[in-house]
Amino acid sequence: MAMESKIREVAPGIYQIYLPLPMRPSIVNVYLVRGGDEWALIDTGMHSEDSIATFKAALAEVGCPLSAVRKLVCTHHHPDHFGTSRTYKELTGAEVYLNPLEVPRVERMQSSIPMPEAQAFFRSHGVPAPDSPDGQPTPGRYFGTLYAPVLPDHPLDDGDTVRIGNRELIVVWTPGHTAGHCCFYFPADKVLIVGDHLLPKITPHVGVYHFGPDNPLRDFLDSQQKVQKFDVELVLPAHGAVFKDHRYRAQQIIQHHKYRLQEMHGTIKGRARTAYEVAMEIFDFGQDRPYFQLLAATFETLAHLHLLMYEDKVRRFEDDGKVKFISQ
Repeated sequence: MAMESKIREVAPGIYQIYLPLPMRPSIVNVYLVRGGDEWALIDTGMHSEDSIATFKAALAEVGCPLSAVRKLVCTHHHPDHFGTSRTYKELTGAEVYLNPLEVPRVERMQSSIPMPEAQAFFRSHGVPAPDSPDGQPTPGRYFGTLYAPVLPDHPLDDGDTVRIGNRELIVVWTPGHTAGHCCFYFPADKVLIVGDHLLPKITPHVGVYHFGPDNPLRDFLDSQQKVQKFDVELVLPAHGAVFKDHRYRAQQIIQHHKYRLQEMHGTIKGRARTAYEVAMEIFDFGQDRPYFQLLAATFETLAHLHLLMYEDKVRRFEDDGKVKFISQ
């Protein structure tokens, strides 16, 4: 029985490939771009046999030999976007492109040694210790062989042009979800490949961590304004269906965060609380949530509290080794 097709042409010479993920969301969309006799792959999926087999089958279906893929251009360092970069570079001989701010994060994502500064950071924001020492796996232990990155050959900087044969891709730096996240604009086609920045149904994680940056939600909201300057007819996201109106969706995402900011500001009126305490109220969590979801909720909350702090709407202080926030 033939494998169900995982590739389709979404714009002339631009193909969307659905690659399987071993977790939710269960699919990541990567994009294969043809410029004459040169092809480029935008993002790589996670490093699993299933994903690599799906990718090879998709290439065969459109008649793209592995050796024709000359560039691997990645939106950011996360495992579902950059996790197969080493293998695909070896298979194709392609040059790898990534924003320089992502490089230290690639190295951190592979670490299997628990970081005392991370633990201290979690505790200071009120996160309870995990039930077992293994309750808080390091990224390296959690992703294991699913993350097989390579250091990039070329940096991607805001406004750079990358040539794919006779096509031009313009780099749009959109920090927020990660410090070096980039979107890719094809002016001739009015197509914008957005990675995790502008998803049709969900909002990406934006969190504050011990390694910074300190105000990523401000960066993220500014990046939502920035992408609206481009003339776009088709948006190609990493998760979910392609869509048309990038400005409408960007405004929706901005409104969502404005609502969250008001909600969080309200929960600390007159009573100081840790980011974890605010998160537990806002996100309405049961106690049986996986530990990493508690962390994600806490540091997403912290990103909102930091933005309010930088706007002088909340005050941050330390009380008995815990960082607390209270509305001004």
